[in-house]
This record gives sequence, C-alpha cells and structure tokens, in this order.
Amino acid sequence: MILLFEIISAKAFSQTNEQVRKPDYLSFQTGLMVDRYNSLGIRTFFEYQKDIKGNWQYGISYEHSAHLTSAATDIPNSLSTNLSLMSLNGYYKLNLFRDRVFWTTGLGIGGVHANWEDRNKVGATINASMTLNIRMTKKLYFESSPLLVLLPSNRVYFSNMDADRYKSFYAFSFFPFGLKVKL
Repeated sequence: MILLFEIISAKAFSQTNEQVRKPDYLSFQTGLMVDRYNSLGIRTFFEYQKDIKGNWQYGISYEHSAHLTSAATDIPNSLSTNLSLMSLNGYYKLNLFRDRVFWTTGLGIGGVHANWEDRNKVGATINASMTLNIRMTKKLYFESSPLLVLLPSNRVYFSNMDADRYKSFYAFSFFPFGLKVKL
C-alpha cells in the first residue's frame, strides 16, 4: 500500500519535461536616414526577432523614412525621397557581457519603395547591420549604433534601383537609437 501511494504521488507531483520556448523580441528604433538621393529623413524602424539556435537569430523588419531636408552628401542636387524598406534578416549575437551588453551583426535581403514628388520606384535590396544592445531590465534593452560616437550608423542598404540620373541606391541610418523588448 505504501509503495502504491509513492508511485501515485510521484506521477501526480512530478514536473513534466517540456521544451523551453526560445525567446523572441520586438524592436523599435528611430533616428535619421541618409540616402543616395541626398535626402535626409526621420527614420522609423520596427522588427520582430527570434532566437534560432545558439547565438543565431532571424528577423523581419520594416523601415520608413520621411523626407526632412537635403543632407550634406557629395551630390549637388537632391530628390526629396520618402523610403519604405522591408527585409528578412539573419543575425549573429556577439556577447561582450553575456546577455547584458552585446552586438547583433547581420545581413538581409528585401525590397525598397522610393517615393518623391509624383514618382515611385521599387527595387530589390540587401542590407548589412551591426547594433549595440544594452540590457536595462530583465526584458528591456537599449539599442544604438555599434560604436556610438565613432560610427553613428547601424544599418546600410544597397540596391541596383535606378532613379533619374542616379544609377544605384544606398541608404544608411544616422544616430539610431531605440528599445528592444523580450516577449
């Protein structure tokens, strides 16, 4: 009888061997965006990120920039450009202090939509990124450019999209900052 009671108790109160769910994140950033058409815009960036295995992650991002003014680039005349970019990204997490301070570095592919005056252009794009993450609380991270002052950008886009006299497209973030929430 005692043996039967122990077996029933062990089955009833034992912990199950569930699989641990890998964390996912929601990231929001802002700052400025400079593009090939000599346009400087206010940047809004959203991304869903998911841990895959070890230090590898993937993300799906949407970025928009609304024209603010012309930038101080090497191009004498400009197009007042509004940009929308959507990408599928792969990342590798480089820990400086495990889960407290780390960089995410990655590559992505996607599409770009450029709108200026009464014209629209759509093209394929690739991007490269490196973002500094600093944990503020258990589920909240501050995100910024990887070297803060030395390199005030964390994402660069390239495309072969042509527009007027411009034969290619590039854009990069300028002084980006934001928050990442662990869901």
